[in-house]
Amino acid sequence: MGAGTFSLRNLTDLYRATPVTMLDPSTRIVIFSDLHLGNGSRTDDFLPNSGLFLTVLGSYYLENRFKLILNGDVEELQRFRLPSIMNRWSAVYDLFELFEREHGLLRLVGNHDLDLLSRSDHPFRIGEALRFSYHDNSIFVVHGHQTTTRFERYNKLYGFGLRYFANPLKIRNYSVAHDSRKRYRTEERVYEFASANKVLSIIGHTHRPLFESMSKVDSLKFEIERLCRKYPKASQRKQRQIEQQVEGYRIELDQIDNGDREASSSSLYNANLVVPCLFNSGTVIGKRGMTCLEIGDGRITLVHWFDETRSRKYLRYDNYETQQLPGTDYHRVEMKSDTLDSVFARIKLLAGGNET
Repeated sequence: MGAGTFSLRNLTDLYRATPVTMLDPSTRIVIFSDLHLGNGSRTDDFLPNSGLFLTVLGSYYLENRFKLILNGDVEELQRFRLPSIMNRWSAVYDLFELFEREHGLLRLVGNHDLDLLSRSDHPFRIGEALRFSYHDNSIFVVHGHQTTTRFERYNKLYGFGLRYFANPLKIRNYSVAHDSRKRYRTEERVYEFASANKVLSIIGHTHRPLFESMSKVDSLKFEIERLCRKYPKASQRKQRQIEQQVEGYRIELDQIDNGDREASSSSLYNANLVVPCLFNSGTVIGKRGMTCLEIGDGRITLVHWFDETRSRKYLRYDNYETQQLPGTDYHRVEMKSDTLDSVFARIKLLAGGNET
């Protein structure tokens, strides 16, 4: 069986086996993935954004009554022992307990915390996937490592190498998120599954935010092209606004690191029409902040949170409206947003295949 065939069958089996929950349009959900909680040492990838995450989770999402979904790789069990993680980040676990008690908490497993499926010393119930029904349409939430067998087969070997070689040498985490080819294959396989079955799929795993199956570079290029088409028939005042917007987007493209550009500048999907069926919440441990997906009031939104003392990038452009969290240096930016009804309408019209 080829890798692509295995991936499609594995995702389809998991999708069919996952119980369906009705999603009320008034329910607010925030989805985070890839926290990689460690023990607080220099090799703990969560440490730099820990203050941002704790403040935003407690002061914004808890206060605004969001249900919390943690989509895998919450603990970095391939590098650290669970007791040391829970002891160092007790404040994080206290917040998780508050969500579970007040608004709801749903936890899924990833490849870096895969051992939790067989452990009894963890305070929260762990699942493999979630499936929601919204206006007779399906939303499927899964970490994304299920597209290959190697994580289940070699998980202990990966952990041994990271814990006993990478940790002593102070080498930071290396995973599929840093390998453009593996990242491409993961996203492509989930995209093929979601498109064939007309399902809105939400993953993590690759650390790369995706909205309606497009990366940030894809979205910027699409927006530049759209504005250029509007420019000839626009008024002089509107043309000046378009010029400023295009210049802002061009600056953003230029600021993207060469490594990221290689992984995201060419479209993932060799198709004339991109089906908006794949979303990725990104990661909490980004260099310029953290990203997440919000679902509520009939919309889905890709959000970037950042600390202005570390990055003022999004404060410089009129293309984005920032919302400062009162009393902090933290800002919320809505990168992309759309109605769920619009997304599902385009999935239905553009995707081939039959629903599973």
